[in-house]
Amino acid sequence: MRHPLLLLILAFVVWSGTFLLVYATQATGCSLGWHNNDIAFWRSPLRFILIVLVVISFVAILGTLAWLRRRHKPAAALETSTFLGQVKTYVTIAAIFSTAFCFAGVFWLTLCPL
Repeated sequence: MRHPLLLLILAFVVWSGTFLLVYATQATGCSLGWHNNDIAFWRSPLRFILIVLVVISFVAILGTLAWLRRRHKPAAALETSTFLGQVKTYVTIAAIFSTAFCFAGVFWLTLCPL
């Protein structure tokens, strides 16, 4: 890729897209009453959909990490390229922790305020 700085923020672009998708789904589900239908363990179709979205985001960010690590070639790389490769890895790991922190409430918090 010609713009290595774009790869630096790739994991957080995935995170922000997931953030928008999760909260748009929650708002839509609350307005349509998806949270009122009790089904087995998940208690509602809305919670199940949100959990699936969070799991997909974890898989996408972990896939991003694997792709960036596979793409980085430290043996023939310059010092700047090696540094950027390490920073990309750390930023992607930070996105994984951000995903866990921000979306953990999907599993136990009240879905709709009223």
